[in-house]
Amino acid sequence: MQFRKSQTCTLCNRDIKFKYKPEKSWNITGYLCSDCHMKTTKEFFVKQQEEEELLIKKQNQCFICHNIIDEDKKKKARWQWRMENDIFLCEKCYDKKEQDYQTKIDFCVKCGKKIGFIRYNPKPKWKVDGQLCRKCWDAINAAQN
Repeated sequence: MQFRKSQTCTLCNRDIKFKYKPEKSWNITGYLCSDCHMKTTKEFFVKQQEEEELLIKKQNQCFICHNIIDEDKKKKARWQWRMENDIFLCEKCYDKKEQDYQTKIDFCVKCGKKIGFIRYNPKPKWKVDGQLCRKCWDAINAAQN
């Protein structure tokens, strides 16, 4: 007669009658007894649920001021603002960001004069963020040459 080699639980070292293979995501090698398998499964699901709740909370938070936003008052950031995808802002921060962007587009960065129909984009080597009027663009260009 051949006897089977008795196996022990990886976590509690008890002899196992029925062995359970742990999930790969648990990072446990070997087999588990029924008690340890149930306990580990429960811990894994609780941890997973906490991560989901944290993700939902983060999605309901303003990216700038970190206040909680009501679902109906969430506003998605515009692509022109060069922010990451799936960023939400509260109404106050959204309006402020929109006003800053419009100011950057409609007024000269250097002198503050309202820009008309023709806009002058600064050269990348100038490292100026925004639009320039013709006079400021000419002045910077002349100073660089």
